[in-house]
Amino acid sequence: FGFIVIFLKAPSEEQRIRDGVPILSQNAGWSAKDWDGVNKEVADLLKNESKLERSDLSGWDFKTDGKPLNGAEIVESVSFLNENFDVLNTAKFGDLSSVKTILVIQVHDRPVYLQYLIESMRNTQGISETLLVFSHDINVGINNELIRNITFARVYQIFYPYNLQLFPTVFPGQSPADCPEKMKRDRAQETNCSNWSYPDKYGNYRVAQLTQIKHHWWWKMNFVFDGIVDKFKMNDPWVLLLEEDHMLAPDALHVLDIVVTNRPTYCAACEIISLGFYLKSTNKYGQDIAHLGVHPWYSSKHNMGMALQRATWKKIQGCSEMFCSWDDYNWDWSLMQVSAKCLPQRFRVIFTKSPRVIHIGDCGVHTHRCEAHKALKSTQDLFQQYKDRLFPSSMTVTDTSRRSLKPSKENGGWGDRPPTVRAQQDATGQGVGSTAIGAPFDAQHENSVQHEHQYFNYLHHLIE
Repeated sequence: FGFIVIFLKAPSEEQRIRDGVPILSQNAGWSAKDWDGVNKEVADLLKNESKLERSDLSGWDFKTDGKPLNGAEIVESVSFLNENFDVLNTAKFGDLSSVKTILVIQVHDRPVYLQYLIESMRNTQGISETLLVFSHDINVGINNELIRNITFARVYQIFYPYNLQLFPTVFPGQSPADCPEKMKRDRAQETNCSNWSYPDKYGNYRVAQLTQIKHHWWWKMNFVFDGIVDKFKMNDPWVLLLEEDHMLAPDALHVLDIVVTNRPTYCAACEIISLGFYLKSTNKYGQDIAHLGVHPWYSSKHNMGMALQRATWKKIQGCSEMFCSWDDYNWDWSLMQVSAKCLPQRFRVIFTKSPRVIHIGDCGVHTHRCEAHKALKSTQDLFQQYKDRLFPSSMTVTDTSRRSLKPSKENGGWGDRPPTVRAQQDATGQGVGSTAIGAPFDAQHENSVQHEHQYFNYLHHLIE
């Protein structure tokens, strides 16, 4: 048995690093061409991704006794790394006992966006009092460097153990025996591909690159609450969910603190706070800068910059069967079903009418324009235009609604696998390894599984 050791560079003293963020991020005029050199590592990785026939271990440094690690040993090594991470900057800011807000950032492979987010966090008042948790589904050197050079807050870095970089050709990755996404069921049966009898409701078969997002989200949430909040005996902090292509307004944490403090007055029954809101126009941004809304939570409106506490997460966790079996690869639409159909009462949300979390990602899963510098510039201009109105001393609820919008139908993409695997998983008995943190799921055979030791055994069976 061996452990994975990731060698991450210590904070650099080079001129290109300033205050925890490369000074490149301050030049909003950089084009995609300008970034070719910076992103070459990522570009090469993605270009070769579809050609991989085994785990891509290029980003990982294995220290073994000379024998190759099997899949189960790889997973346990990554889990060991996650559980034993040495929190950064505690000497400067203290331990985690005083942290009232955790910012959890789901990271993939877009370092341009990530460093824009980091720069915005550096400029956010109150950031030194928080914990930043970066959760990755791929190990990319430049992302690690950006994060390890943060000096303005405490930092915890975790890696989703069952990611496609490590397991590209075995479930939950894409096995060569899996049916192609668009193959017709009759043809799939004829070719006898492994999951031919389990397409999604639209007749399509599972695409691992898409399902990994929901896998990662579920695992990350369990790890944060069980593996960080509980482990460090934190005093019920608010957990603010971000992604690598978000930006924070300078007063984002100031606004969050106002809402948390006054929640009993604004809406005592509201369990979710949303700092993000999808604006069709910014014409009223200044007018609404101190205004809040109170609505039933709806995924496509209130999924950005979403904050919640442990009691709310436990309700979601208690509905894992619905979340994990709902035929939708989107975590937010799956959560919408939990709110609408599993909970006694739907979630209600307090949201900022003028968002303090902005989405600048025009290059991602669904869009590929890749002009991050333009989105960054427009967001910076917005904050600059209204800088004198940020940091309101108080806020007022001006928009209240009890009308619950109808949840959307499934988007699909969450096809099942043979039910016999469930029996194999159930028969594995006790959990393997030291971790008992919640894990991701992919299909109906995982419906009743709520803790990682069960899913961990299941994946052991598939990847050993």
